[in-house]
Amino acid sequence: MKALIAAVLIVAAHVAGLALMPSRGMTVSYVFFFAVASLAVAGTVRAFRRSGTPGDRRWWLLTASLLLWTIGMGLSARQDYTLDNANLAPGDSMFFYILYVLPVLVAVSSAPVAARKYWALGIDLVLASLLGVLFYVRTFSIVSLQGAIGPQQAIDVAYMLDFENACLAVAASLRFLATDRADDHAFFRSVTAFFVTYALAGFFYNHFVALGGNPNFGTSLWDVLLDVPFLALVTTMAARLPQRHWHAPVYLVRFVQSASPTFLAMSVLGFGLMVIPGYPSLGIAGAIAAVIGIGLRGTLAQVDLVEEEYRLSRSREELQGLVFIDSLTGLANRRALDERLLREWHRPGQREPIALLMMDVDYFKEYNDRYGHLAGDDCLRALADTLTARGLRPSDFIARFGGEEFAVVAPGTRLDDALALAEDLRSQVEAQAILHPTSPFGILTITIGAAAMHPTANSGPLDLLNAADRALYRAKEAGRNRVGGAVEPRPATSRA
Repeated sequence: MKALIAAVLIVAAHVAGLALMPSRGMTVSYVFFFAVASLAVAGTVRAFRRSGTPGDRRWWLLTASLLLWTIGMGLSARQDYTLDNANLAPGDSMFFYILYVLPVLVAVSSAPVAARKYWALGIDLVLASLLGVLFYVRTFSIVSLQGAIGPQQAIDVAYMLDFENACLAVAASLRFLATDRADDHAFFRSVTAFFVTYALAGFFYNHFVALGGNPNFGTSLWDVLLDVPFLALVTTMAARLPQRHWHAPVYLVRFVQSASPTFLAMSVLGFGLMVIPGYPSLGIAGAIAAVIGIGLRGTLAQVDLVEEEYRLSRSREELQGLVFIDSLTGLANRRALDERLLREWHRPGQREPIALLMMDVDYFKEYNDRYGHLAGDDCLRALADTLTARGLRPSDFIARFGGEEFAVVAPGTRLDDALALAEDLRSQVEAQAILHPTSPFGILTITIGAAAMHPTANSGPLDLLNAADRALYRAKEAGRNRVGGAVEPRPATSRA
């Protein structure tokens, strides 16, 4: 509210100065124009500092546009005071009044993701540089440094200013309506406030004041119209962001953000077509550059999208792998074991029996009590390395079942072969001769229970698991450090 009141007071002071000092009206207007432009520049610098860490660099682009406009106003004052040139459209100031939109056009054309890509920045800089050249050629194809030759040339310059102001106002409004982040909302709200008011005020002033019999500043009270865009910008930047009661649909947000790079390319294409009558080579080059630029940008964006999808896919696979990996031993975990059992059980065309070995480390609690849990973890890791070193076939699947228990799924294996595999694994662990003084055997040993079943519609993996567990229990009851087998059970109940 304070900023709005200050803006109204500035406009009133400008009107009063023009009314009370008509003989010095030009000086009064120049003073106020430079003052409001300076306020706007100070506001953009303050907005950048308030935008967080790191700051939103788009505010610097808006600052650059305001400074270019101020340079144009300075050149206009030079024409009036130093060169005593009363021409409606001196070439140097007109060029800067046209050029000033270039930095903020780059900001409006930037997409959130592509703005962080060096290739996008390179394409934007090339197109912006070419657009600056086209601005220069187009401006000085209509007017000279001294100004317009006649009224028609001045009207052509006014229409060119209207065209670029209107295009930027529409582009900024679209970006403002399709914002989904607070920093975008704050920036594009300010840019929209400035360029919408500037397009309206500039159109009225150029056509009905400057070309309507008041060519110089200070000859009409309507000079205050040129204060309004800068004061609107300052007021908008000073006001807090209001609570948003409407949010753009996600599709609209993504569509506008994806289409925003075309704003810069279409500007190059439009001005390229404008200069073709006088400079055909440059105009055609501009049109081709615009098409190539937007095509190249779209291609590189697609390449980045494919690469990002590939990285996400790899990350997803790695995360899924972590879900099924035991963090201590590096073996598969209980969840992976259940998944593998279920998949083998329901494999199409499965006719061979599936064997399951359940292994338990003998007297492991006593081992932990004597050496500590860290040593116990080292022991389990060493045991896992021993079990996976040899004896298992490529189709066999080993997992840590939990605690000091391990399990092996052996598809296509009958009970006799499963018992032979279990005995081989038991003897390998025994051969390692890991010292275990509190064990009756003096070394680390394991007990294994083995079971094998044919998958049927009336049985399930849980039956095999229970059978192997019962075999392990009987082997432990028989004295440990041995292998126990279970006959294939016949479940009495059906399973879904």
